[in-house]
Amino acid sequence: MTGLPELTVLLGPQTQLALAMNAHLRENRLYLAKHGITALPSRLASPILRASVDERPEDERLAQFAEKTAPRPAILSAINMFGPPEAGLLKGELFPDAELKFAGLAPVVGSARVVIFIDALPSFFIAAKSETLEDRVRRTSWEVLYELGWFELLSELVEFLPDAQFTVVSGKVPGDELARLPEALIGPQSDSLPSPFAFLQNLITETGRAVLARILERGAPDAATIADLYTSFARRPTPDDLRDRLGIDKLTGILLDQRFEEDIEKLSTFPRVTVF
Repeated sequence: MTGLPELTVLLGPQTQLALAMNAHLRENRLYLAKHGITALPSRLASPILRASVDERPEDERLAQFAEKTAPRPAILSAINMFGPPEAGLLKGELFPDAELKFAGLAPVVGSARVVIFIDALPSFFIAAKSETLEDRVRRTSWEVLYELGWFELLSELVEFLPDAQFTVVSGKVPGDELARLPEALIGPQSDSLPSPFAFLQNLITETGRAVLARILERGAPDAATIADLYTSFARRPTPDDLRDRLGIDKLTGILLDQRFEEDIEKLSTFPRVTVF
């Protein structure tokens, strides 16, 4: 497996896409290790990354981080570094004090590829599966929700990590782009993984997984089939979910979707940022 950066860090937040990619790495990590790639899911990677910005001297922290993430290339799925989703909205912020968690990461991350998975806020809130967060959303006015876009948060992150290269993966990614995401993050031989479709399986409904299983009986699906499966069976919140679980009506949902699209457009103009 070639063509990977020395270090890739999936910082989160815990959207449906981030959780699916974390599962993909978890199910394939032993195979990747046999091929010289250190792939650490969130339960392993997040403590390592948090320890790299603790109160110890920098040289000690960096040495430990290098040891824990060897051999290279390494892919760290530290998808809870923004903080637990249920902590959201405590101070009227999407992730209160998130910038404090990233302020010391620059010497650790260096020129790594940093991957951020974002989604329209209603989809993110539903993916969190947190009754606490959903209750806060229901008690938050639409005007406040509208101001909680991703742009300001991610622009600060880009500033904090001046040498990193960023890949922003949007929850609105079309099926054909999504089909090539595992290869883009793991490398050109991702199809040889023992569980090559773990990512897709964690993004589609039970019906979609049943259709995928029937397709796999005939052989591996091509990119177009994967795209069609995702387009047809992606797990997305319904209008009833938004109304009953989040108190978000149709108009508010449309406004939040528009705000998300605006954030994506602005992020795509940033240097060192590629929107997937």
